[in-house]
Amino acid sequence: MRRIALGAVVLVMAGCGGGGGGSSATPDDIARAASKTANTGSLEADFAVSAQGLSGSGSGVFNSKQRTGQLKMKLNASGRQIPVDSFVDGDVLYLRSPAFAQATTQNKQWIKINLATLGSSQGSTDLSGILDASPTPANALAYLQGSSTVDKIGSESVGGVDTTHYSVSANLDRAAKQANGSTKDALQGVISQSGVKTLPLDVWVDENGYIRKVSYDEHAGRRQAAKVTMELHDFGAPVAITAPPSDSVVDLTKMVG
Repeated sequence: MRRIALGAVVLVMAGCGGGGGGSSATPDDIARAASKTANTGSLEADFAVSAQGLSGSGSGVFNSKQRTGQLKMKLNASGRQIPVDSFVDGDVLYLRSPAFAQATTQNKQWIKINLATLGSSQGSTDLSGILDASPTPANALAYLQGSSTVDKIGSESVGGVDTTHYSVSANLDRAAKQANGSTKDALQGVISQSGVKTLPLDVWVDENGYIRKVSYDEHAGRRQAAKVTMELHDFGAPVAITAPPSDSVVDLTKMVG
């Protein structure tokens, strides 16, 4: 992902979009930009993930209001390249990969993982690496609802779009209070499992008030954080996301439990 320094500060009209795209921004501006991005209904995202012994990249399409998504990634683990197809439905992940050959059959090629249930089981940390194959914009945008401090870094281009780069500190307790449903559960899970309550993020906001890029350490489901960077684009395009049929799924959550 390229970073191209621009010689001039991006100028925007007062009141444009959700705020945050101008020469300065407040925590409320960043929170509004995250809310505006989440409320587009759908978006596409390109990912890069890096953790101890694991790296990968991929892309996906998401319905941010429903917290559903469909992703394709290629992970590099222990010198092997592993393809992973994913469906995200709130707290539930559906994963298909050669890495799960021992748990699946010819007719049931998908595994199902309920993160809300798995969080309280002893086996949850054993799956933390493969869960990095399914980063979601919903988590990142929810974190930004707890923005507490903002520092401007400079003006940069992301995917050919002029943006302003900010360094943001998010209070996860505050973010959880702003959330509801499965998003609230996910944020509370991060706090309880990792003990992290303040999360630093790098955020790039365009002049229309949309989050175009975000980079942060994802602590959910693992002892050591995974570095996640995602670029967001194609906001609001119609998208249909359907999880695999139940007769093609092995419920790994029950197996672990």
